[in-house]
Amino acid sequence: MLTATIEQDGKTRVEHLLVIDAHSHLGQDVDGATMMNPLAPGAGTFDFWGNVQGRIKAYWEKSMEQSFTTTMDGKFTKISWSFTPFPFTDRLYNELEKLGKRHSDLKEKSKFYSFIDQGVCFPFQDVFRDKHPEALYRASNINVSRFTTRFPFSMKLIGYGRCDPMEGQKAVNEVKYIRETLGLRGLKLHPRSERYIDKITSEKVINVLIEAASYSMPVIFDTRGKSSILEIGKLIRSARNVIKSNYPDLLPHFKVIIAHFAQGNIDDYEVYNTIVQPNTYGDLSMLHGAGAGNFFESFRRWFQSSNKKNVDNRTWSEYLLFASDYPYFGDVHAQKLLKYIMNKQFFDTGGTIQDVRNILGLNQLKLLPEYSTPQNQKETKNIPSIIVSNPFYQQNKESTYDMSIMALARLIVENKFDIKKFCIQFNDSWEVLSEDVLLSTVSNKNKQERDILLMNLVKDQISIFAPLQPSFEWNKFGYSYFNPGDRAFFASVFKQNYLATNVIKTVDTFSHIYT
Repeated sequence: MLTATIEQDGKTRVEHLLVIDAHSHLGQDVDGATMMNPLAPGAGTFDFWGNVQGRIKAYWEKSMEQSFTTTMDGKFTKISWSFTPFPFTDRLYNELEKLGKRHSDLKEKSKFYSFIDQGVCFPFQDVFRDKHPEALYRASNINVSRFTTRFPFSMKLIGYGRCDPMEGQKAVNEVKYIRETLGLRGLKLHPRSERYIDKITSEKVINVLIEAASYSMPVIFDTRGKSSILEIGKLIRSARNVIKSNYPDLLPHFKVIIAHFAQGNIDDYEVYNTIVQPNTYGDLSMLHGAGAGNFFESFRRWFQSSNKKNVDNRTWSEYLLFASDYPYFGDVHAQKLLKYIMNKQFFDTGGTIQDVRNILGLNQLKLLPEYSTPQNQKETKNIPSIIVSNPFYQQNKESTYDMSIMALARLIVENKFDIKKFCIQFNDSWEVLSEDVLLSTVSNKNKQERDILLMNLVKDQISIFAPLQPSFEWNKFGYSYFNPGDRAFFASVFKQNYLATNVIKTVDTFSHIYT
């Protein structure tokens, strides 16, 4: 995470900002580009993120811009930046390190990439893409799923699938497959590679977009040059009209990202208008150097002077996603984009902490289906909860949240279950991160999948492993015990439960109930 320490009016506050890379690849491209193992030493995606972090630290030391003064909200302000590991994963890695067995090296490795919390990855135009008859990219999608839905990759990677809309019904079926079977969370389309840019507004492409919207999956389009950006803009308008007429309930779930739009198009208002339309976002991959600073100033000024907030009630920064395009672009390019999102120039020309939060990760997180569709257990029967309590907390100061994470670490080391993904939770609003998380787990014994909420009930003294019940949806903004609206949820949690008062009991109970 990126941490901002803000001094203003004699007061100091600390804000934690998620950082998500919205564009990277996994597989082996026909053009020779390769990323077969994100954890590969020196060349993997994780080490790439570590190199980006190192370059930013070096830039801060050289430029003296780790701290600077500016004006925000008309007030003299000092901003200081630092990196902070995401609390849940950091504590889990700590416990794995203490156990000294499987994954015990993750803590040491992760200190070099604590800045970038997560990243989207999707298939190249893979050399092995046509290995299955069901769809052109079936093998590629399986490959992405194998990485992104198992620990430890699931802690960092957000998997998207890929299809070729020109395959017609096969492509539509593949969208369903990548979401329902593979558990991927978005879709990548590449009109240039598949050579359908001249058919971009065809019914086949629109049908794929409608299917993705039915799962609330974001769709990212690769682009090459202004003409392709404008053509994709036309497609978005055509698809929106079809959805609005025939499937109006899907309209909020229609989400399209236009990649590479900013580089080479600074002050191009035709391109800007293509991005600033409903259901549309732009990723900033390829943009770097002084051009990045010029773009932010130009785009913000144009947006505000043209009163573009009236388009769909978003601010200028809510249209933009930080993206690296690794391995096609390297750590130096990512650093030379990132520094212009967090330097003095950004704030002196009108940027805010909220703008940084939006661009670096929050916009991307909001696009994921878990944050815009109900998340609840598919089973019809209620599953017991585990209440982890430490009656001797005042004497030994061992928090129940840490006890819970110790139990998770042991279950992972003993290969009893896997974490397919985790969803970050917030406190009341998007601005405040919570320690609580929603874990999508799978038993390695019977392959049973469960969504389990790990949460603090009484800080340090009582924690809960609460499986989502069929009748209750996950609340991304958390639960309050004294909130009348959450009483039914807690009643379901306490209706059937087991008590665990130490790590061993927690592991045994978890194994009995969930694995």
